[in-house]
Parts: sequence; structure tokens; C-alpha cells
Amino acid sequence: MIQLTKLENDLLTEIMENELDGVGMGYSEYDGEGISNQTKGVLSSLIQKGVVYNAFDGDDDETPMYCTTELRDNIQIK
Repeated sequence: MIQLTKLENDLLTEIMENELDGVGMGYSEYDGEGISNQTKGVLSSLIQKGVVYNAFDGDDDETPMYCTTELRDNIQIK
């Protein structure tokens, strides 16, 4: 079970709501542009926990596109 803070859960929910073709399907409108430093830290934490990934990781020419992984189904809010 992956434990998430309220801030992590709120951001995860926002990312999931931006996955227009279904959760975890590899496409999202959430790019993380213009977010606060605090939110950047929360996003980094979600990536480290394996719940979110950048679908364009390694492609420096593309704007990030953050999507959820199947681990999103195995979370618990602290």
C-alpha cells in the first residue's frame, strides 16, 4: 500500500482528471507548467513513489506530460 499525503492525493486527483482518454492510458493534459515550488515538490514525490510518470521523459524537445501508473489503485491517504 502506498501512503499519500493530502497534498499528494489532491495533485494525483488533478492529474487523473486531466487524463482525457482514461486513467493510466498514457495521455494527459497535465504538464506541470506554472506550478508553485511546493507543487513541484509534491509532483516529484509522486514520481518517486511510482504513482506518476512523465510520458515524455528523456525527450528534451517535448513539454512534460504527467500520467498515472497502475499503482494509483494501491494508495492510502495518510
